[in-house]
Amino acid sequence: MTRRHLLHGHLAADGTPEVSEVFRRVPESVPAARRFACTAVTDWKLPDLVDSAELAVSELASNAVLHARREVFRVTVRLLDDGQVRVAVVDFSRTLPKRTAAGDDEIHGRGLALVEAVSRQWGAEPLPWGKRVWADLQAPDAVPMPDPDVPIFSSPRAQVVYVLILLAVAAAVLTGMAAHY
Repeated sequence: MTRRHLLHGHLAADGTPEVSEVFRRVPESVPAARRFACTAVTDWKLPDLVDSAELAVSELASNAVLHARREVFRVTVRLLDDGQVRVAVVDFSRTLPKRTAAGDDEIHGRGLALVEAVSRQWGAEPLPWGKRVWADLQAPDAVPMPDPDVPIFSSPRAQVVYVLILLAVAAAVLTGMAAHY
């Protein structure tokens, strides 16, 4: 897949870099909005924010597709201080979102809880003709390095293989001990 670079960015009123794009209010626009946010944070060299930006924009864009009025919504990604990013979705509905507790059998109702989980803060602002729902994202704190004597495996698959090897060795030791008794 060829990744496009953002050529239509500008500076927001406060002087921070910002990119914005309008999407049709159809389900197919949600993955496009997600890719747009991913491209922005990647172009700003913030790879630790890609997953959070994709998730937050996906949920906010999905809400716009489901609940907004008119044919379009706008996604904005703004670079803040200290490597933080604000993602926002603007639509023409004046109904502000509310975080709800979804039941186990409900299909919808978890999106804002997910946005809250991956963001430093989030909110919704009424506009004269609609609303803006935003989330401020920051990279997770650096994970302290473990003791150098502890093996580190960089992928989940390598971790699983390591655990399986440990289990096999433990089983062999226990089988050998059982054979002596």
